[in-house]
Amino acid sequence: MTVLVHEWVTGGGLAGAPMPQSWADEGRAMRRAIAADFASVARNRVRVIVTLDARLPDDPGPWTIERLGPEQELDRLRALAGEADATVLVAPETSGTLARLTRDLRTAGARVLGSSPEAIDLTGDKHRLAAWLRSRGIDTPPSRIILPEAGLPPDATYPAVLKPVDGAGCIDTFYVVDARSLPACARAMSQALLQPFVAGVPMSASFLIDGQGRAWLLGVGVQRIAIRGDRFAYQGGRLPAPSRAAEPQLRPALGAIPGLRGYVGVDFIWDPEAEHATVLEINPRPTTSCVGLTQLLPPGRLAEAWLRVFESGPADAACFGGLAGLIHGGRRVAFDARGDRVTDDGGVLG
Repeated sequence: MTVLVHEWVTGGGLAGAPMPQSWADEGRAMRRAIAADFASVARNRVRVIVTLDARLPDDPGPWTIERLGPEQELDRLRALAGEADATVLVAPETSGTLARLTRDLRTAGARVLGSSPEAIDLTGDKHRLAAWLRSRGIDTPPSRIILPEAGLPPDATYPAVLKPVDGAGCIDTFYVVDARSLPACARAMSQALLQPFVAGVPMSASFLIDGQGRAWLLGVGVQRIAIRGDRFAYQGGRLPAPSRAAEPQLRPALGAIPGLRGYVGVDFIWDPEAEHATVLEINPRPTTSCVGLTQLLPPGRLAEAWLRVFESGPADAACFGGLAGLIHGGRRVAFDARGDRVTDDGGVLG
C-alpha cells in the first residue's frame, strides 16, 4: 500500500510564504519520524511518499519525495492523496488549516488517517472546547475571550495565561501576573483567550482512537515548558513519565469529543500531591511526542497500530493494549523543542 505523509509547514503548505525556522525544525522532525515508521511496517508492505517544500534541500530516507511549489501545492496534494491508499496530515489548527485540509482531501476522495473536520473544529477553538468540557464535568481552566487592545480585565483571576483562541503549542502564549502586566506585543492580537494559571507539572498523553471511539494509550510524557520573561516557551519533552496515573482522568475528555480518530494528544497539568489532572488542550493530530514514541517502540509498530484503528471491525485489544506497556516498561528518551536530538535519558523525570 501507499501512504502519503503531508507535514504542512515543510511539505509545501507555506510555499511562497515565509517559513519560521522553529516551525520548520519541528515539522521536519515529525515528518521524518512518521514517514520512517510507516516505511518500517512489517514485511516492507508500505510505500511512503512525503511532500517537501520546493525551496528546501533534499531530505533522503526510505520514502519518495514529491516537491510542492507556489500556486500548485493544493492541486498536487489532492492528486497525491487521491492516488494514495492513506494520508497522514500534520498541520496546525490555527486559522482552520487542519480542518480545511481534512475536508478538502476527503472531498477529493482521499482516505485521511485522522479526526473528522467537526472534531478538529471543536478542539481547535480553545474557548469553545473549554466550555464543552466544563459542561460535561471535565476539569479544565475557565476561559474568557478578551480584546487585548482594550487591556486586561481587572476582575479576572491572576496570575493568568493569555493565548490565541486557535493557536498551536506555546506560540504567542503569555504569562500575566496581574491586570496591569499585559505585554505590549500581545496587544496586536485581535482577540485572545484568558485563563487562570494552573500550577503543576505540564504533561502530555498520546492515544490512538478507533472507529468506535475507544482510546488506546500510547504513552504519557513530561513537557519542558519555561517562562521566559512574559512568554511561555516549549523546550521539548521526556518519555515516558514515571506514572500513568492520569490516564483514567483523561479518557472522559476524549470520549466527550465525537469524531476523534487516529493519533490524538492531550495536554494537561498534573498535580502530583492531589493526583489530579487539569485538561488544557486536545490535539486532533500527531504531536512532537511521536518523535519519542517511535524511538521507544519497535520500528513500524506505531504505524501498524495507526493503520489498524482505521480498519473496519473490532480493534485488536491485545495489539493496542500492549503499546503503553512497551513505552512505559523500558528506557526513557528526551527530545528538544524541535523534536530533534532524541537521547536516552536515565535520570528522574519531572
